[in-house]
Amino acid sequence: MTDPDPDQYRGIYGIPATPFHEDDTLDTRSLESVLHFSVENGCHGIVMPVMASEYHSLTDVERKQVFDITTKVVNKRVPTVAGITGVSNAHSIGLAVYAQDAGFDSVIAMPPFSMKPSTGEILLFFEQLNDAIDIPIFIQNHSGGAPLSASQIVELCEKVEQVGYVKEETQFAGQLTTDILDQAGDSVKGVMGGSGCKFLIADYNRGMCGNMPASHFGDVHSRIWNLLEEGDEAQAREIHTRMAPLNNYESLYGMRAFKEVLFRRGVISSPTTRSPGKKILDKYDMAEYDTLLASIDDLLTWKAS
Repeated sequence: MTDPDPDQYRGIYGIPATPFHEDDTLDTRSLESVLHFSVENGCHGIVMPVMASEYHSLTDVERKQVFDITTKVVNKRVPTVAGITGVSNAHSIGLAVYAQDAGFDSVIAMPPFSMKPSTGEILLFFEQLNDAIDIPIFIQNHSGGAPLSASQIVELCEKVEQVGYVKEETQFAGQLTTDILDQAGDSVKGVMGGSGCKFLIADYNRGMCGNMPASHFGDVHSRIWNLLEEGDEAQAREIHTRMAPLNNYESLYGMRAFKEVLFRRGVISSPTTRSPGKKILDKYDMAEYDTLLASIDDLLTWKAS
């Protein structure tokens, strides 16, 4: 493998949860806490707010509040990526301009998909976004949004100056990433994976430049990544395998699972999630979490003070 570009966004770009009080109001103190935690536990970058942050449940006022708190707390310790997916071009672009003014280093967006966009509308969106801001743009390619083919992604990266990075999380993300990298030449600066690092080692070996998982296990995920960068795939695989049962629970319960871990780690004051999509962990799930978290306690390097 060739040496990575020192200017490339690379590594584990953690996604902090958006904490809420039990009455569903935004918990800004816990938000500050989870942001500090995400940087201090080894994440190489911060992405906020996106799907794992329950962005869909936030008002625009709250999203802007999250932008302001994120840049204040992170304070340039690691790169920041603002989630600006909205219901229309104007909505997303307005959020992007606000995020840039708040101090974010880059933005990430799915094409607005409140109504299915045409190919021409997708290109227009990224062109308008490019014209409105002066920072790098990630395409978020997600099966639940407006998924794009490898050739569409490469075309966007070739035609739109600041579009150069991709978060790839469609169903066969690894294979699509290989197609993107094979077609792209220098137009694609990097592809990051999703899926909570479930395929992190395979993705790394395909040439992905990182992953954007929820940040509740940022210390573990960043350790796996750092081992891969050091050439120690065997130890990386050992740790990755130990995380598999917890990954299974995340696949089932999503944001509620992320927040349960953060709550138990002493990072946030409540594991409350907002509707729609609210999920409950019953007593059997809680008992399983007791066992699973105890099994990886030695991997959790960040401890609450």
